[in-house]
Amino acid sequence: MICINLRKRSRKYKVIFYCKAKRKEITLDKCKECKYKEYKEVKKIKKKSKKLIKLEKERDKDIKKSGVCEYCGKFSRRLDPHEVYGGSNRKRSIKHKFVKLICSECHENEKTIMKLRIDVQKEYEKTHTREEFISIVGKSYI
Repeated sequence: MICINLRKRSRKYKVIFYCKAKRKEITLDKCKECKYKEYKEVKKIKKKSKKLIKLEKERDKDIKKSGVCEYCGKFSRRLDPHEVYGGSNRKRSIKHKFVKLICSECHENEKTIMKLRIDVQKEYEKTHTREEFISIVGKSYI
């Protein structure tokens, strides 16, 4: 583990270690013997909730993992299910079927994902109002 007071700096392209508590340059050996040594608290990674696991299982049971990308139309052996509105809206995206099967190239492209969000909103607004969409997702992408 590394002390929270230890900083790594460079001077004339040479690496120098600096102790924030002592306010001076030190070597790593002196840091190990330091009385001001403090360690950073390690946080555990948050596990997925049971509701989210259940939603993902229901989403994935009908999905084919190979086929044609829903955005670019190319054939791919591995399609990724992509929740169009992620983050805090991920569960809502799964619930309202805002999930598209796209290839890994489209999945990594931010412009593609933005166009997908607009297309999904237009598709949803054919049968519903914009106010209903905003109440689900939180904002309009059009």
